[in-house]
Amino acid sequence: MLAPLFLLILVPGSWQGSPSKPPSFPGLPTVKDIAEAAGYSATDVEVITEDGHSLWMHRIGNSSGPPVILQHGLAVAGEVWVARGPDKDLAFLLLKAGFDVWLTNQRGSVYNQYNLKYSRTDPRFWNFSFHEAGYYDIPAFIDRILKIRKVKQIFFVGHSLGTAVFLVMSSLRPEYNSKVRGAALLAPVSYAPSYDAFGPNPFLRFLLNNNDAVGFINGRIFEFVPRTSSNIRSIEQTCNNLSVIQDLCFDIIGLCVGENRANLDKENLGNMLKFVPAGTSSKSIYHLSQVFKTGEFKMLDYGPKRNWIYYNSSTPPSYPLERVTAPVILYWSYNDPLISQEAVQKLASKLPNLVKLQVLPDPKFTHVDMIWGENAKHILYPDIIDIFHSLVAKDKL
Repeated sequence: MLAPLFLLILVPGSWQGSPSKPPSFPGLPTVKDIAEAAGYSATDVEVITEDGHSLWMHRIGNSSGPPVILQHGLAVAGEVWVARGPDKDLAFLLLKAGFDVWLTNQRGSVYNQYNLKYSRTDPRFWNFSFHEAGYYDIPAFIDRILKIRKVKQIFFVGHSLGTAVFLVMSSLRPEYNSKVRGAALLAPVSYAPSYDAFGPNPFLRFLLNNNDAVGFINGRIFEFVPRTSSNIRSIEQTCNNLSVIQDLCFDIIGLCVGENRANLDKENLGNMLKFVPAGTSSKSIYHLSQVFKTGEFKMLDYGPKRNWIYYNSSTPPSYPLERVTAPVILYWSYNDPLISQEAVQKLASKLPNLVKLQVLPDPKFTHVDMIWGENAKHILYPDIIDIFHSLVAKDKL
């Protein structure tokens, strides 16, 4: 989910804890708190990637069923899958359906507090885009889960940028396709609508017209939209149902990810949004802006001279999506400013093992409704669960 304009605060994140456990913030429940309030146990597991980043993932329920990864989108973290509670969120519905649920947090989020080589205050710590998250983070999560569970395959659900990192992994590290039994990609980010399509959207026009400035300050890469205690308090106070300016929060959400405020929980909006933002790298913003500006799903463009160093070509290569052989289900919606029918159909045409291409039946369904829409539990989540169950049943035949 793209962070609202008023949250673009470039200040260091604040947290309580140590590298031996996930960070916590005053006034913000942890995943373990949320899970236990819903009647489930939860376990925090640290993963160290091949390039030295420490990442946390959260296992909810400790089920013996098929494991499934839920991967968040841009500038948020794994809590977005459990922010509303056991009767609404996909994580809890998957648990009730017998799956073993793991919430993963990619690099740049608040759950990435250190690297074996660089501190978070070192610009080199932030020298990554979603490319590295796909190449290193998702494989590390998969391997650790498979080792813990002593199974050979996982299911995967990604939202927004969480779909892009899956496509990066599956195309550049194709050996991981055999470890994925099925992947549900919600609002898939790959090929993007044309630049002109963003004409009416001032937020996206700003991002695309100023992508160099957004990605770098004085040539330096930095942390973008970090989680801070002051942000948590401000968002909760501004967006709760008693706030006289709550409509401003709905306006900003609609501006960024599509207007459909009737499908969001007004009573709980402040509690949901206080988990936003959770941090990312400015280089990820820069890379994503290139995808949307060009409409092409390519590796980061460093400019003609540096591209020769990285790619032995003056232009960056496209991700080889024909190598994504894992079973994939694509879900999209018409009222999503970040997706177009043409773009998602182009993605579908590249995938050799497409199980289903599904547009949501609600014409007002938006980008954020995929994880927080009130009707998602009726028109989206049952389909995901049914397809996953059918794949499990097929393996037992």
